[in-house]
Amino acid sequence: MTRSNDPLAADLAKLTRSSLGTGNPICQVCGQPLHEGDDITAYAYRAAGEPAYAIGYIMCGSDSHEHPTVFTRGVREYILTGHIGTCSNTRTQSTTFVLLDPTPVVTSPTTTAEPHVHPDAPTPREPTQPTQQEPTPLLTAVQEHARSDGGSPREGSE
Repeated sequence: MTRSNDPLAADLAKLTRSSLGTGNPICQVCGQPLHEGDDITAYAYRAAGEPAYAIGYIMCGSDSHEHPTVFTRGVREYILTGHIGTCSNTRTQSTTFVLLDPTPVVTSPTTTAEPHVHPDAPTPREPTQPTQQEPTPLLTAVQEHARSDGGSPREGSE
């Protein structure tokens, strides 16, 4: 067995046949029921140091919904398109819904919260992402809200 030096290819191999984590897949945005063979958009993530990815949510594959994702530093994240498949366990007589043919649309590495939109992505949409600002340093906050006379920031607050 040869090992790939391409981290994206290795991640996609891990994501193929990942459990969708539900026995009743529905679009998180509109609530439409999804079935085996349906195209979907999925959010997958893996925290730094964790060996496996998890599927956080799925949406309709028609791509009529924006990608409501805020990316997190320290977590490897993907927005993927693919379709729903099933994996059956004859011993337990159970079926699990899985992600098949994952194609990356957006990636966010663990070192940043900034998304990378893949140039050959099957969707032109940018993810919806409120601008995350670094926390204001305490000294800056105090300086911005302190009055020169040392009084309370709001008149008549006492």
